[in-house]
Amino acid sequence: MKTFNKDEIEQKVINKLKTILDLELPISIYDLGLIYKIEIEKEVDNINVNIEMTVINSTCNSTKSFTDKIIDTVKSVEEIDTCIVKFVFSPKWEVTMITQEGLELLRNTQN
Repeated sequence: MKTFNKDEIEQKVINKLKTILDLELPISIYDLGLIYKIEIEKEVDNINVNIEMTVINSTCNSTKSFTDKIIDTVKSVEEIDTCIVKFVFSPKWEVTMITQEGLELLRNTQN
């Protein structure tokens, strides 16, 4: 039986999301503020993660391959059995959603 520490698993998921770079900018999707929600649920002996996210450019054509990459990366966390990614477009992404770490990385890429 798997242990279930929701906060610990969420931090592992965040750490994994920070390894996935945006398709256009060399900053992680997490630090860009593209991840709107991470829900972790335990059903019987399975741990499931549901992610709501957006993209900077709503005309992005590669969400399928990007979704697969996110799912594979999140499922590499030992405790996680399933991951579902849902793209949402409300609220609309804004620059103010970038984390402090993301802003620093963005500044460094412009130098």
